[in-house]
Amino acid sequence: MSGWRQAVFIRQRRVDVIQRALASILDDESWSPATPRPLHIGAADASSRGWTMIVPALANFFLERGGLGELRLCRLARELRCPAYEVDVRDPVTTALYEADDHGRLRVSGTPRPIDHEATARASATVGFGLVEIPDDIRDRVAALTQTRSAELADYLGAIAGFPAWTRYADAPITADEVHYDPPRIVTTARIAALPETRAAIAQTARRAGPAPYDRRCRRPRSAARPRH
Repeated sequence: MSGWRQAVFIRQRRVDVIQRALASILDDESWSPATPRPLHIGAADASSRGWTMIVPALANFFLERGGLGELRLCRLARELRCPAYEVDVRDPVTTALYEADDHGRLRVSGTPRPIDHEATARASATVGFGLVEIPDDIRDRVAALTQTRSAELADYLGAIAGFPAWTRYADAPITADEVHYDPPRIVTTARIAALPETRAAIAQTARRAGPAPYDRRCRRPRSAARPRH
């Protein structure tokens, strides 16, 4: 294994539900309306244990704030109302664990990113689960692997959600599903008038309103000028 590997584990097995939640939290960010390009978030795979793993296509995507006050990982966990965690492996002996509960509260352990000063201030030097419910035997195993600081810890953290040894095969793409984000389309007034359904609605409104009181030459049509009895 070489380079920086990241994987996000969400306690929600339906990828389409995660897709909608991601779209909701990203809609709140300030994406440029001039270039509403679809964004490839990453590959996703569901586990029989009820978890979904997402391998981000962009480094630190879920650990960024997107111009808001919270990490995307925290906002996603709160939107889905389920716990989520991310495992970061920078080298064979350095592992960081970011956890978010269903309320979006964050806990960081291991070796967090030094550029995130707020997360570093709340970090624990020992890798362990705090917001995700883990039995005592698994917690003891995590503590034992923490002492060795080996890459086996990252494999074990992934195996908890049903994806064993994911770091060893990080170079192989996950083809179960792909998670994308399509920014909302910015429709101008001219484009709104050009839409077929808009033209039909305008025509229907005109029919309900009856004949116009004046024509293009500012003369009253005979039907409009005729007094009603």
